[in-house]
Amino acid sequence: MGSGAGKVRILSEGEVALVIIDAATTQTRALKKFVSAHARREGAGVRSWVGPYEVRIWTSVMREKAGAHDVDNIAKAILDALSGVFWRDDRQVVRLISERFEGDANRIAVRVTPLKQPLDAVELDGSLLEATGSPEPW
Repeated sequence: MGSGAGKVRILSEGEVALVIIDAATTQTRALKKFVSAHARREGAGVRSWVGPYEVRIWTSVMREKAGAHDVDNIAKAILDALSGVFWRDDRQVVRLISERFEGDANRIAVRVTPLKQPLDAVELDGSLLEATGSPEPW
C-alpha cells in the first residue's frame, strides 16, 4: 500500500478492543506490514496481556476483488501484525473466527477479547457432530 492509502484505528471498551483497517490491501505481506506499523503507533498505550485471547475477524471485500482475500491468509497476517500490541505471541490466541463477505469497501474489522481462563478441553471425536447439530457428512 502506498502512503496515505489506508488507515488503522483502534477502539476499546474495557478490555475488548476493535481494530478497523480501511482500504485493506489484497496482498497479505503488505497487509501485515501496514497493520503492524499502524497498530504499534495507534496501540502505543495498549498493554499486552499474558493470557489467552479470542479474535474475530470480519473482512469486507468489494465485488471486483471478491476472489482476492483468503480468510486463512488474512487471519495469519492480522495475528502476526498484532503480536507485540495485544499479545506477546499469537499462540496466545485460542479461539479464532474469520469471515469474509461482499461489501462496499475493502475493510477489515478485528475484535480482540482477552479470556479470563484457558478453554476447556473437548473430546475430538464423533460427538462433535451431535454438539453442533450438523448432519453427518458421509
